[in-house]
Amino acid sequence: MKMVKYYLLGMCVAFALVFFVPIVVLQVLLLWIAFSLGTVSFAYICNFPSLFRKREDGSIPFYVRWLFVPFLLGTGAYNHFARKYDKVPAIQKIDDDLFLACRLGGSDIEQMKRDGVTAILDVTAEFDGLDWTAYKLDLAYLNIPVLDHTSPTEDQLHTAINWIDQQIHSGRKVVVHCALGRGRSVLTMAAYLLARDDTLSVINALNKIQSIRSTARLNKRQLKSLRKIKQGGRLKLRKTLTLIANPVAGGGKWSQEKDEILAQLNPYFQVTVVETTKDTSGTELAEQAISQGSNILVACGGDGTITEVAHACVNTDVVLGIIPLGTANALSHAVHGYYSKLVPINHACEVIVEGHTMTMDTARCNGQLMLMVAAMGFEEQMISSAGRSQKNEGGQFAYLRGLWQAISKNDIISLSVTFDDNSPQTIDTPSFVIANAAPVTTALAQGGEEPDMTDGKLDVTWLEPNDDVDEHLFSLAELVFSDAKSKKQSSRIRHQQVSSIRIKQPEKSDYALDGEIYNSEEILIEVDPASLKVFSYAPVIKEKAES
Repeated sequence: MKMVKYYLLGMCVAFALVFFVPIVVLQVLLLWIAFSLGTVSFAYICNFPSLFRKREDGSIPFYVRWLFVPFLLGTGAYNHFARKYDKVPAIQKIDDDLFLACRLGGSDIEQMKRDGVTAILDVTAEFDGLDWTAYKLDLAYLNIPVLDHTSPTEDQLHTAINWIDQQIHSGRKVVVHCALGRGRSVLTMAAYLLARDDTLSVINALNKIQSIRSTARLNKRQLKSLRKIKQGGRLKLRKTLTLIANPVAGGGKWSQEKDEILAQLNPYFQVTVVETTKDTSGTELAEQAISQGSNILVACGGDGTITEVAHACVNTDVVLGIIPLGTANALSHAVHGYYSKLVPINHACEVIVEGHTMTMDTARCNGQLMLMVAAMGFEEQMISSAGRSQKNEGGQFAYLRGLWQAISKNDIISLSVTFDDNSPQTIDTPSFVIANAAPVTTALAQGGEEPDMTDGKLDVTWLEPNDDVDEHLFSLAELVFSDAKSKKQSSRIRHQQVSSIRIKQPEKSDYALDGEIYNSEEILIEVDPASLKVFSYAPVIKEKAES
């Protein structure tokens, strides 16, 4: 590298002069110069910008500054001269919320105020980053130490472009600067433009910058470095993601799986983790995250936690991710496909990373969000009997035990049901289920095809009353294993698709809604088509599109 040759030459000249200068003070000064330039040469040869020990606030320690005084005086004088006679202003606006600049000083603070710049990305290694006057401002600051005439590493570049993006999404304007605003800062700015718009070429990005800042240019090594990372498809902006975890779901699975989940998500997202408590619901945490600019929320828990988080995402552009840590995990099975039964957590993380989304229907049940199922009879009794301690001890066997107890009791309920705008009808049944989304494992909801969460309809399934308990077991087998045509001809099963349904019970009674128990005499459920964006397994999306 050309700069190293100059520094090495300066070191050799200073060291040689020591033997020809008889004055001790001058000899010490020359040795100081030789040592300083030699150390800087070492930093360039080994690509070791951290040699300057620049702190997070942009300051260089006092002892390091004294070590490099000869180098800093020389480069400082050159940069002062170059800036004074530069053909372009110190700070220039490149794009909305993006500015390019040379090294900033106190004289630039007023212009930054006028331009509304409140974030500084400093890509120098050799200079103090912030003038003391800048501390008076509410500035965000990041230093990515890069030696002059060199390129940031791939990791440094990813850190830089994602920091810029995060600041802009937070409503800040960002200035990127190096010593003269010609090389390192230009490369970083171009990388951000390329990451933000994948259709741009390297030349297009540089032309955009140079059309405003005529002195901007990359040397051959910098240009090669930028092209290489662009062609490799490695210029990616990590999206911000808020993970909302229920620490007690599934008997405390979060504490066991947390490290593995974060290990899978952290390389692709800027992850913020928050946890629900007895006093703070998933809905409250989700609303806070959205207000702070997060556009991806991942619910980590059981179906109840997922519903809480989804409540804040409905009819917004926020995408919901699901990591199943509960007992039943019914929605995860419906959205992620059957493969999620084998490795549910790893598969869920893969789905989120792959980024495929679908827009599913939701519904409102007595004003509350419904993602999956509302039910009376067998399903409600099954959920009511499976308390937290039973689920912690027996997992899904707690539900199977509860279902068997409900079938054995065989209680018949009498309901007044209004489908859409039709006249009310009386239905006597031991099991009445309204489903928006339900995998095959939710057997009592399978009166037709598996409920389609994208068709704008609710699937209503009920069983005919029968005194013989064994008949209900046959009904369950039919619901799971028979095709829609066979179920339609069955004397035990009834099914209907509707957009809304109103149910009146003889008295105030329990009903289940997405795994939770509520109590009411009248129930109104209305579908809200295509109202929730969720990360979904690609084959599931394809199946929905084909249907």
